[in-house]
Amino acid sequence: MPLSTIQIAAIASAAIAVGGIAAVKTGVVQNPFQPAGQAEATAANTGKAKVAKASPVVCHECGVVESIESFTEKGQASGGGAVAGGVVGAIVGHQIGAGRGKDLATIAGAVGGAIAGNEIEKNTKKVTRYRIALRMNDGTRQKLTLDAANGVAVGDKVKIVDGALVRN
Repeated sequence: MPLSTIQIAAIASAAIAVGGIAAVKTGVVQNPFQPAGQAEATAANTGKAKVAKASPVVCHECGVVESIESFTEKGQASGGGAVAGGVVGAIVGHQIGAGRGKDLATIAGAVGGAIAGNEIEKNTKKVTRYRIALRMNDGTRQKLTLDAANGVAVGDKVKIVDGALVRN
């Protein structure tokens, strides 16, 4: 769909405005709204900034390991434990009572068994994880929780790469 004359004019005006702002900001063109004394001071300051030494670049992903703490976490349940527990619980519950009581005991056994089976499955799939405290080169502190410590020790210089620690 072709652009209208008004759209072309708006795009051209925006481009000219951006170019003008850039020219004033970089000092190519003097700011017409700034008094002459300020313009000279700004120009003098600009020159000094170019002469000043650049500060060293700080790696924001780099740091030193301060502490490593291992802990265990329950694993992820697939649902198999809940199903197996529900079936066993229903069978056991069905053995209790008579009539309506038997039905309620069967339901209660199925629910209780499902909950217990789910927890048993999580406990059998426990994982060891690591909480690692870092003092970053930029002065900040970070704590990472990782599946593996990747052979790092307290005092090691490390870098965070894609969420994992790599010795630096």
